[in-house]
Amino acid sequence: MRGPSSPEWFVISRVPLGYSVITVDYGVMIMHIRIRKPLSGSIAAVCMLGTAALGFARETLPIVDTHVHYNVEARAVFDVRAVFEKFHDAGVIRAFVSSTPDDGTLALYEGDRARIVPILRPYRSPTDRADWWRQDAVLEYVLTRLQRDVYGGIGEFHLWDPAQTKTVQLERLVHEAVRRNLIMHVHSDADPIRALYAVNPGVKILWAHAGMSAEPETIGRLLEQYPGLWIEVSLRAQDIAPAGQLAIAWRDLFLRYPARFMIGSDLWTTSRWSQYADIIAEQRGWLAQLPREVAEQIAFRNAVRLISVQE
Repeated sequence: MRGPSSPEWFVISRVPLGYSVITVDYGVMIMHIRIRKPLSGSIAAVCMLGTAALGFARETLPIVDTHVHYNVEARAVFDVRAVFEKFHDAGVIRAFVSSTPDDGTLALYEGDRARIVPILRPYRSPTDRADWWRQDAVLEYVLTRLQRDVYGGIGEFHLWDPAQTKTVQLERLVHEAVRRNLIMHVHSDADPIRALYAVNPGVKILWAHAGMSAEPETIGRLLEQYPGLWIEVSLRAQDIAPAGQLAIAWRDLFLRYPARFMIGSDLWTTSRWSQYADIIAEQRGWLAQLPREVAEQIAFRNAVRLISVQE
């Protein structure tokens, strides 16, 4: 596998937003480094820019953000162009996006299909969150939209009780996710995760917020038990690194399961879009306290591999 210190090639191209781009192939991912001033000049100038881009790549750890929402409220404040500017400024090379309603996700996907991984949220409106797992209308909505064949998963959805996994509607969605090889992005504590695996042991789950309040010991037991479970750590930075210092228990967990963790921001309110660069920077802070190879896996490689399996 080629590491980030040995990109295979550089390509200069133009993109719709009017930037020039240096594309760096890392083997497991392609990173687009955008230059604000349009490029021109000789081959020597291109080579110099390639060298500068390589230095940038070594200093800035790329991020795949696996928990993005572009809800109707955010769309009223930040247009598609503004969202991609935020991704660029934060060094986010790819994003898993789910939205209420789903139109926001598809708007971003049409803006850059290479960067956006659409995840189908079962919420047509915020009111669906209360009982989506037992609604025939929600089931029909999800099954109908999945026919577009652009989605990498179903979620993010909320489960508060293992009993909610026993409805006919939710069981159908779990089996459909397995049949289509889709991730299920689940916001819950540990018990609903176990219940989903009881419905179908083959389901692939991305556990939102590392269970929100789950301790490293609990997370480790679940990872040991369920090989189809991955963890994204949005909203957990203060637990992972209190006062900015990586906690020993979390460090040990990351070192034990380096291929199972991913970064997420969770832009569940419009105000978090305004804080986006700081949210990502906070996560880079504790990533920098891990061995470089492990940090790269969590920052982007695990997410790229997971979605590559889906594709």
